[in-house]
Amino acid sequence: MATEAKMIRKFECFRQLTDAQVEAVAEISNSICYQKGHVLFKEGDKGDLLYLLIQGDIEVFYESPEGLDRVDTVSSEEVIGCSAIVPPYVYTATERALNDVEVLEIKISELRDLIEKDPQMGIKIQEHIMKILNDRILELRHRTYPQTNS
Repeated sequence: MATEAKMIRKFECFRQLTDAQVEAVAEISNSICYQKGHVLFKEGDKGDLLYLLIQGDIEVFYESPEGLDRVDTVSSEEVIGCSAIVPPYVYTATERALNDVEVLEIKISELRDLIEKDPQMGIKIQEHIMKILNDRILELRHRTYPQTNS
């Protein structure tokens, strides 16, 4: 079931799109609720979905020799599963609902079809996805190495 365009507009990576582009993304988005503890995806899985977190909190884990290490928490109005939209199109972390959550799910294959038809939309989305990934890397680096000035 398609989502209302105003829900898509809440997310920074879609704010620069035209109304028609936002409507197109809304048409391929579905609102889903998950209960606390639900694993949205696992590190290394093929990235089939991009998630827009409407409400709730998601725990982010990296695999280590000792098991899963919690490295971050993502809260409402964040994009989740960004690595699914960039090569090699696999999730780079395991993400689990910390509490009951509501997300918009966008099938990556359908998003790629839209981008193929409208490359300018693709450029705008990709720029913001790359910014999100870069910001998260810098934040993690700052938390890991607090004395580093970057």
